Amino acid sequence: MAVSMTMGRDTKWLTLEVCREFQRGTCSRSDAECKFAHPARSCHVENGRVIACFDSLKGRCTRENCKYLHPPPHLKTQLEINGRNNLIQQKAAAAMLAQQMQFMLPGAQLQPVTTFPMTPSLGTPTGLAAMGNGTSAQKHLRTDKLE
Repeated sequence: MAVSMTMGRDTKWLTLEVCREFQRGTCSRSDAECKFAHPARSCHVENGRVIACFDSLKGRCTRENCKYLHPPPHLKTQLEINGRNNLIQQKAAAAMLAQQMQFMLPGAQLQPVTTFPMTPSLGTPTGLAAMGNGTSAQKHLRTDKLE
């Protein structure tokens, strides 16, 4: 029996806050100096936030009027950090899900989960080394609880 999950693309890590002064036309800082996004008119802004162009981060966007932000270097660096952290969280969540599914469906063959949105508080997998038989894993999980 194979278990698989399909999720939509998670673009939350690609969003940046738009400069409010820029939106009013009063920001005196350049794109490279402001810590907030200064999107072009072609960019889609929603609730004061804009999604950065993933292809632009990789240096391969060929769209003429891209609806996504092509960020300056300092914001690009921040987005790359966000992307790495997001990937780490997804892998940790997938490992935790696989561990939980192993207890619920003993002997099931599990396919890896590619995306799984989660909160940062869930980003610390515990007891992954104890995935052998159910009793040793349960004992291992119980030792970290406060009595």
